[in-house]
Amino acid sequence: MSELQLEWQGQLSDLVTGLVCSPNGRGWAASSAAGEIIWNAGLMDSVELHAADDRSIERIAFSADSRWLAAGGQAGELLIWNCDEIDRPPQLVAKINFNKWIEHLVWHPTESCLAIGYGSQLEIWDILKSESMLAWKFEKSSIFDLAWHPAGVYLAVAGYKGVQIWAPRDRMAPTHTIDVDTASLKVAWAEGGRYLAAGNLDRTLTIVDWHNPTDSWTLKGCPGKIRQLAWIAGTTTPCLAVASGNTIVLWNLTPDETSWNGQLLEGHQDSVEVLAAHPHAPIFGSGSADGYTCLWSAQGESDRVISNSLLSRFTALAWHPDRAYLGTGSQSGEIGLWQISA
Repeated sequence: MSELQLEWQGQLSDLVTGLVCSPNGRGWAASSAAGEIIWNAGLMDSVELHAADDRSIERIAFSADSRWLAAGGQAGELLIWNCDEIDRPPQLVAKINFNKWIEHLVWHPTESCLAIGYGSQLEIWDILKSESMLAWKFEKSSIFDLAWHPAGVYLAVAGYKGVQIWAPRDRMAPTHTIDVDTASLKVAWAEGGRYLAAGNLDRTLTIVDWHNPTDSWTLKGCPGKIRQLAWIAGTTTPCLAVASGNTIVLWNLTPDETSWNGQLLEGHQDSVEVLAAHPHAPIFGSGSADGYTCLWSAQGESDRVISNSLLSRFTALAWHPDRAYLGTGSQSGEIGLWQISA
């Protein structure tokens, strides 16, 4: 394998909890367990957006139109920056106190609103009106994961005993459920929204055909705890990468659409902590606890590797939208931007 060259490096004071690139490719943002948030435009020096206060930032995310940057975490505050001005860093425009540890932030795919999860509570927050549109309680347990359908009509909520799929703007619409015996820890919609995958506590994977929700598959063969799910873009048939133990399982729908084939990918020596699929291209990256990131094709081939200087656990990965760079964050607070050759 060939090792990629580091183009830019930054340093946070604690574990990198989040790393994101704006969908328009204009800049990167990163957060830490110490509470700091930085902004980097291109490969220039970083600008501090939020100082460390010893309260972890758990989630950081750009809106789909790149206009807004949101962050939340241990302090119980939802922080919103406006990113409209090209020649200036993002400007803080709102600080909303929820008084609860914010664990999940997921932007609506077409609107300026956020799904916010804390404990068993869920709120849909309208950024333009600065008000809560809807509030909902997951009755069975805490919320483990959230995912908007690509069309923005449905929101999938993972927790104890499975997944609930909710239509936030239609109070009369029934809530669909994916029932499992244990708990669903991760949930993800495929490109186009036809398939919904749930990674479960018992190491099984549940996939539902949303065009016909009665059709579902329970897949076994994941060797360890399911930590991440990533649907791969630009493939001829649906393809899902699953981080499980110290390996990745690549699942492909068969041509007759009756079953899924699993392929174990070898390349990591320790637990795979993070996955990141490119938003447009059929490639993805995986980062492990032994300080290595591998780049993969949708066929499961890998010929490029990244290592951080301290070989500490990778905790965050993010792609630039034009495929030029991959960003990495580690347990030691290192941030790297690596150029990806064609």
